[in-house]
Amino acid sequence: MKTTMTDRDKKLLLGMFIFVIVVAIGYWGIIPQIKAYNKLGTKIDKEEVTKSVNEQKVSNLIFVESMCEEFEEAMAENKAKFFDRMTEAEVDFMLTTKAVNHNLEAYSLSIDIPTKPSGRMAYVYSKLYLQQKEWEKERQKNDFDEDDEEDDLLGIESSDKKDKKDKSSKEDETIDIFGDTDTVGQNTDIYAAKVTISLGGDEADLKAYLNEIMASEKKILITSFSWGEYKTQKPVTVTAEEVIEAEEKAEAEGKTDGDGSESESGDDSSEKATTKKKTETKYELVTVKSLTVTMEIFMCDKVE
Repeated sequence: MKTTMTDRDKKLLLGMFIFVIVVAIGYWGIIPQIKAYNKLGTKIDKEEVTKSVNEQKVSNLIFVESMCEEFEEAMAENKAKFFDRMTEAEVDFMLTTKAVNHNLEAYSLSIDIPTKPSGRMAYVYSKLYLQQKEWEKERQKNDFDEDDEEDDLLGIESSDKKDKKDKSSKEDETIDIFGDTDTVGQNTDIYAAKVTISLGGDEADLKAYLNEIMASEKKILITSFSWGEYKTQKPVTVTAEEVIEAEEKAEAEGKTDGDGSESESGDDSSEKATTKKKTETKYELVTVKSLTVTMEIFMCDKVE
């Protein structure tokens, strides 16, 4: 049995063949090109932004260099107000030397040197403290919450997150050009060494020591101090003449009668003559004023 194709069947086959070719060309040829074109357009936009940023950098180079110089000068000036980072031995030497210069005795010293910068906020009623709190709030807002993390894992990006990214990218561009000069956070450079020292001596010398610490050009914060008493052995120089006189006085008071006493006095006269010019040192237990000071010594890395 023979089958013949009519003109109508031939036209349908030709139309289907053309349709298949068009779909194949569109799916494997045109659509990939459209996607590539869109990606290229996005890349071009990014490169345009980068080009704009670089042009602004070049135009603001002198301004940025002057800002860097001013920042370095200000940083060096501020660092000069703090002690260079010291070891426990160096802090001990500094404080005990001051004590010796004021004729004081340091009988207790505790030093705690931090290994990382102290996370210290500014004074609670200062303008800087308010700026730091605002900065902390902004930082917390930018942190992802649990929903955002879940969206990230699922590959979902909401419109709000896109807006945040766009805003942050614009801020990053500004920071990239001019530097982040307005953000104020916690301290990341200052080390606060906590020291407690107990001193003994005259009250006037103790007050002079305390005043010297308070008037230090370098940053020292006295957190507390207290007065007390301290017992110590004090050397007293006594001449042999005074010793002999004291012995003679004691003998005279305890003398009764008898030949033995007179013979002993004859023997003692030769000893007294030889020891008259000698001196000896005695130690007396005395009670003196004491001062206990708790302070924080602020240190930073050395200025290069």
